[in-house]
Amino acid sequence: MHSDSMTSYDYDDFTIDEAQVEACECGSTDIIKDYNRAEIICRNCGLVISDHLIDYRKDRRSFSSEERNQREHTGSPLTNLLPDMGLSTKIDNNLSNLSAKEKQKFARLSKWQNRQTWHQKNLSIAMNEIRRICSQLHLPEYINEITATLYRKIYKQDLLKGRSIKSIVAAAIYITCRQYKVPISLKSITSLSMESDKTIRKAYRTILQELNIKVNGVEASTLVTRIGGELKISNKIEQDAVELIGKAKANKILVGKDPKGIAAAAIYLSCLRNGERRSQTAVAKAATITEVTLRNRYKELINL
Repeated sequence: MHSDSMTSYDYDDFTIDEAQVEACECGSTDIIKDYNRAEIICRNCGLVISDHLIDYRKDRRSFSSEERNQREHTGSPLTNLLPDMGLSTKIDNNLSNLSAKEKQKFARLSKWQNRQTWHQKNLSIAMNEIRRICSQLHLPEYINEITATLYRKIYKQDLLKGRSIKSIVAAAIYITCRQYKVPISLKSITSLSMESDKTIRKAYRTILQELNIKVNGVEASTLVTRIGGELKISNKIEQDAVELIGKAKANKILVGKDPKGIAAAAIYLSCLRNGERRSQTAVAKAATITEVTLRNRYKELINL
């Protein structure tokens, strides 16, 4: 509330956006947008409705990169992948124009600024690990952001007690991939993590249980592209494999079977039909299953 200070405002300097009039809690639609303070204010009662107003007005023209930098109104975008979300600033290391006493002063300030609390260190380790694993798996950028948001939620819920940061990160990445149907197996993630498979699986179950997260089951058709990419097969074979999986799903003969085995068998059968032969060993390795599983699923698909 700024009702006491409203008299000091110069209303002529404010711009009211008639196209997006917002209503105040008091019912008034007489809204002021103060771009100097980045606030949206009710003229009737003085309530500050929002303090994150963005100024979209055009500035004066700039004719060089230096002028453009001087007239920038915003910094880098906020991101959950940075411990401070990109809000903090740093003392410039270029102190050549300062006196010896001032250099010593700013060096001391810089040292204090670089000191991190445990909370900052924890987030810094976690965000670096998220970027590393997602980069090596070539995951889309939105998976990084969503995983970082999920990790912050896990941290706030105090679920890290007795668990390592890296196991929680690996589990969070897998949960995000499952939620957004990105075809990545848990084994692919655990192979890049320094934690054991057992530890990551335990962290995965804990997160699902404590945060009440429901993940979708993996569908065999979503795994065709990943397995096919490793086998370097054509798009025609991938399409045929997806059609085979659709027929198998309609006939309900593969209910309860491992989707990796179904996808691998469909790809193997499509390769045989289209003359792009791949060995059972290569297909099973790409799908991270055994050759026995591949042959069993193949026989069931042949019966269709």
